[in-house]
Amino acid sequence: MKPFGQPFTQRIRFKSELVWLTAWVALLMILFLLPTLLLARAQQKSLHLDRQAWEAMLNPALPDPGYESPDDLPTDRARRVTIGFYLESIDEISLHDSHWKGVLDIWCRWKDDPDAPGGPDFDPFEHLIVVNGTIADRRTLREIHSDGEHYVLNRCSLECTKAFQVVNFPLDQHLILASFENSDHARQELLFAADQESSAVSRRVAMSAYRIGSFQALENPHSYQTSRGLPGASPTEQEIFSQPRFAIIIERDGWGLFFKMFQALFVAVAVALLACFIKPTHVDPRFGLGVGALFVAVANTYLVGSYVPETSAFSLADVVNMLGIGTILVSLTQSTISLWLYDSLDKRTFSRRLDWVSFWAILWLFVASIALILAAAVNRS
Repeated sequence: MKPFGQPFTQRIRFKSELVWLTAWVALLMILFLLPTLLLARAQQKSLHLDRQAWEAMLNPALPDPGYESPDDLPTDRARRVTIGFYLESIDEISLHDSHWKGVLDIWCRWKDDPDAPGGPDFDPFEHLIVVNGTIADRRTLREIHSDGEHYVLNRCSLECTKAFQVVNFPLDQHLILASFENSDHARQELLFAADQESSAVSRRVAMSAYRIGSFQALENPHSYQTSRGLPGASPTEQEIFSQPRFAIIIERDGWGLFFKMFQALFVAVAVALLACFIKPTHVDPRFGLGVGALFVAVANTYLVGSYVPETSAFSLADVVNMLGIGTILVSLTQSTISLWLYDSLDKRTFSRRLDWVSFWAILWLFVASIALILAAAVNRS
């Protein structure tokens, strides 16, 4: 019987190392892909809910969110007013401060009807308010009153609040909604009709980070879940108003902001992975690269936080930062394991193989995770 030789022992050792390397790669796949898939699914769910809310706001055939009317209100005796919109400019959009400012031309057309609510001196602009905002300035540009028909064009400077959804930031889309009501007349007294043919957006409208995707003028009934103390009304009686709206969908203009925000993070991840090519016992450069990269990633997280409001939801930017920080942490953990194998167990060959396998595995898993997250963010179907 021949004794076991060195080649046989080496084959046994190689197979054992192969098993451990396979287990290590499998663990890395779980650490990267499982959270990525969960976060991508959460993003898709949030986008789907936002899309449903948009459809309810933009489709007159769908009930308005929160609208509950036990009976159809009679509007046969309501005064009809045609209202249209022309967006002259959007002066400011602040995701962090949850507001936007713009200039909107609004015109109304109506006919004389002495028996209709408001009487012969009716003026639709007299009690016109903007929902979730204020009209900072309003001036009349043109008036035509002839043969019982009236036309008034006003230019309004709007300051509106809006809770921007940042789940897709910085590849985000937003619905900018300018909604109006006449606070003096309920829907059964005053019914607006949107001038869809003439409503438009000026070509001069320009924003530094967004472009106009689409726009639409419409009218929806809007209810308040209380009578707001109206004399003679039940406390639970709902007041329902005719609410004309001008809806503008804005979308991010390209990927420039994304790459500007994360170029430092991607470089930091690459620098952390370069430690795999440094001898494990060279502790200062081996761990110094990862620690320095970690500081860069944390600083990038604070930078991103300055763009968006405080919210419990994870934005796309938060997810990318988390992936970067997690990748750097994994690289530091791998360096610790490699040093232990190299110095404490004297398995130098296995340590170098672990470094080589880890570099490529972590690199491609990081790239795959980023690709999955971005695919979920741009898939708006």
